[in-house]
Amino acid sequence: MDDKAIAAQKLAEAKKNYDMGKYLNAVAYCEQALKFMRFHADGLKKIYFLLGLAHSELGTSYTEWDLNDSILACKYFTAAIARDENFSEAYLQRGLAILRWGNNYRLALADFDKVLELEPDNQTAAEDRDVCLKFLAAEAACE
Repeated sequence: MDDKAIAAQKLAEAKKNYDMGKYLNAVAYCEQALKFMRFHADGLKKIYFLLGLAHSELGTSYTEWDLNDSILACKYFTAAIARDENFSEAYLQRGLAILRWGNNYRLALADFDKVLELEPDNQTAAEDRDVCLKFLAAEAACE
């Protein structure tokens, strides 16, 4: 089996584990897939996106470890976007991760705006964009 086929197999296992809620296993399979997928941009995009999703799930509470997972999620979503600047789902997920770890409404707003530029009918992005705008208005009112 060549490197690309091995990477695809590892990615399939990662996705299966992610779907079962076994996020640490998904991360481990993704990391294995990365070793074999170094030169295949589309495959890298998929691996980085799944790593972002898994770390995002691991980063849903407020402990220090989970905060690190949320930051890693942003890193991996950014890596996926670097391989496809029109990857709207990666922008959406990065915006959500940014809200989780830092409540940086301006930064998240930029991601939601990008999603809406790429997919004007994306209801999730529109709703999250509105939330950001409300918080930014509240911040401005308190200044």
